[in-house]
Amino acid sequence: MRKIITLLFLCALSLTAFGQIANESELYGSWKVEKILETYTNPNVQPIITGFKNATFTFTENGNFYIATTANSELFGMLTEMMDGANWKFEKSKQQVRIGTEKDGYTTMVIIIREEKGAKLFHLMESELTLKMKKLL
Repeated sequence: MRKIITLLFLCALSLTAFGQIANESELYGSWKVEKILETYTNPNVQPIITGFKNATFTFTENGNFYIATTANSELFGMLTEMMDGANWKFEKSKQQVRIGTEKDGYTTMVIIIREEKGAKLFHLMESELTLKMKKLL
């Protein structure tokens, strides 16, 4: 019986560790959106979706965050302005990145990170968009 409990415990432990980011240094660098997996059909949101479809997220070692897009969207431009001067911090226990400033409590954007079938997924809490990401070298 003890062996079965130990085996179940080890299986549960390995499942929770699989696909997680072990430390924030794994995030350092630029990440390109490969595909939007969950989206809206509302046409008013389309400029934001187009902006994210062509976006690159950059997490620097000193805590700065940048987002850029090749899309020409006034609405997405307002989003990038909001991110100007933003910082990021990684919460390992929640597997999430909080973006903003110390003053606003890092609440400008919250990204939950998960791995599915070998792909890194960024789920944007505010917009409910899920982005399949690729780390650029």
